[in-house]
This record gives sequence, structure tokens and C-alpha cells, in this order.
Amino acid sequence: MKILVVRLSSLGDILHLFPAISDLRLHFPDAKIHWLVEPGFAEVVSWHEAVDRVITVPLRAHKKVWWKIPILLGKLRRQLLAANYDVILDAQGLLKSAVLARLAGAAVYGFDAESAREPLAAKLYQKTARIQDGLHVIEKNRQLVGQVFAADVSKAADFGIKKFRDERLLSKIPEALRETTNQPYIVLLHGTTWNSKYWPETAWSELIRKLAQQGWRCLVPWGNEAERQRADRLQSAASEQVRVLPKLTLTEMMDVLLHASAFISVESGIGHLAAAFDIPGIMLHGPTDPEYSGILGKSCRHLTTGLYCSPCFKRECPRLQANQETPPCQQEIKPEQVAKHCLELIASTAKGHAA
Repeated sequence: MKILVVRLSSLGDILHLFPAISDLRLHFPDAKIHWLVEPGFAEVVSWHEAVDRVITVPLRAHKKVWWKIPILLGKLRRQLLAANYDVILDAQGLLKSAVLARLAGAAVYGFDAESAREPLAAKLYQKTARIQDGLHVIEKNRQLVGQVFAADVSKAADFGIKKFRDERLLSKIPEALRETTNQPYIVLLHGTTWNSKYWPETAWSELIRKLAQQGWRCLVPWGNEAERQRADRLQSAASEQVRVLPKLTLTEMMDVLLHASAFISVESGIGHLAAAFDIPGIMLHGPTDPEYSGILGKSCRHLTTGLYCSPCFKRECPRLQANQETPPCQQEIKPEQVAKHCLELIASTAKGHAA
């Protein structure tokens, strides 16, 4: 059997699908599982042990050259038809993902109109699943696989990344980073694509000072120019104990995180990866709910706010005033609170390892 999974983006959403792919492998141990994804996320998809092949489609890169999209889709259709898939699983539930799934020329399974993010997508599926409201997104994906394939999804969630994790733990930190990582450190993951998830730079700076007072070095990565500038400002404003990392691939980023004492993150794809890899960490939830989208691992603590409007799940804060830069819910999460939880987590993890 040959199965094509369609989930184009984003990093956190792809990771949330990993346990369902593990369920799929358990149900079809001899199947060939391919995954269609945007090029920027192909590296992460390849980490899953059950994925035999990663196929990329650069839809995002074609937004500014939209007239070339028919050529792109024609080429993709020929590629998918040649693979001769038995079934397609659209786990994204958008009209664009459903259209791409149909290009493969086989039966397409997906969420029904009540469960899909875009109800119209369900009209393009041959078999659908209705998922009850209120489930964690990981469970929602697992229930999709359970219903459309009659698969057992009752076992504990398996992200399918143990082999990759073990390989990276045995590997050495890249030579260019060895001086930066030559003492115990905490990684600060400040980047996010949602404006409502940003934590104030003043809060990051205060957190760094509190951690530095306890002797901790803080490493600050970045993924784009705006994040690099913010990282440089944090280094300038906070402490000599701060190091701004160079631009890293996702695999290099995981090498740094796997050797960290802890991480602190706004809710982000990288933060979810760190939690899934069982790295001790703190994740800050202002507009989101860890019970819906958090990686609820034993080594990650999720901090939320008590504001009446949270969680709102909105990319832009509806309460943000023109002269404000940070949503009220993120301002409610205080640096001293984050530092306290982080240091407690590091201490408890060290105690557990000693035992």
C-alpha cells in the first residue's frame, strides 16, 4: 500500500500530526508513506521514522509569481500520478490542500465539513471523519486516522522521532558553536509568526538578568532579520552572559537545544519541537491554550494568563491599543515568574538524573 499525506505547513502543525503518522505506520506496517509539504518544512518531516519520502511543493514562493502556479501544479500532478498512490490523506483541511490532494488521482480522505478548517474542502474528499469539538489538536489528528482507516489510536502518542533524537544526542555540537556552548546554557526562543504571541523585549531583558545572576548563559537564536535585530538588542541591553547564535538549520538548532539545560519559549514551532524532544522548558501562552495546542510532555511547563479574554486564538490582539506593542495577556506573564519556574525545572531535572 502506498499513502500520500498532505500537510503543507506550519512547523507546529506538522509536529502535531506526527503521532497520527505513527498510528498510521502501526496500522499499515508495510505501507509506503510519503508526505507532501512546503520546502521550508521538509527537513522536519524527514525526521519522522515512518516517512519514506518527502515531496515538496513551493506554493508560498509562488505567491508573487502567481501566473506560474498552473505550471507548478501540472508538474506536481505528473509527479504524483507517477507514484501511483492507493489513498491520499489530507490532514490540513484547507481548500488548497484538498486541491493538491486531488492531483494525485486516488481517493482522498479528510475531515468532514464540521471538522475541517475550511468546510468547502470536505466536498473534495471521498471519505470523511467528524471529530468532536474540544479535543487537543494532536488527538484530533489521531482521531482522523482512526476513523478513516479504522486504525487503533488508543496507545500513548508517539512522535516517531526517537531515532533522530538518539542520533543527534550522540553527535557533537557544530565546531562553530563549541565556544558558545562550552558552559551550561538556557535557550531563549523569542520568535513567533503571531503578533499576539510576542513577549515584551523588556521582559526578556529582565529574565536574562535574573538568570545571569544565577550564573546562567542565555543563547538567543533567530530565523529572520527582525528576529536577528531583536536578538542583538537583547544582547546589548541585558548581559555579557547572552550570546546571539548564528543562523542555524533546524537540525543544528535541535543539536543546540538537545544539549541545553532548558529552553524558554513563546508558543512557537521550535518550542513545540523542543517539548516533543523532552527537553526541559517553559512555554508562554497568552492568546493560546496548552490544553488545545501544547505539547504536554513531562519536561515542559506551560504558563498561562488569567485574563478574561485569554485564550482568544487570534493572530492580532483585539485589545491592543495603537501605542502598545505587546498584548495585555503576554504582559501579564512576569519575568520573575518565568525565571522561578525555569530554575525549579532545571533543579528537579538534575535531581531526577542523579537519582
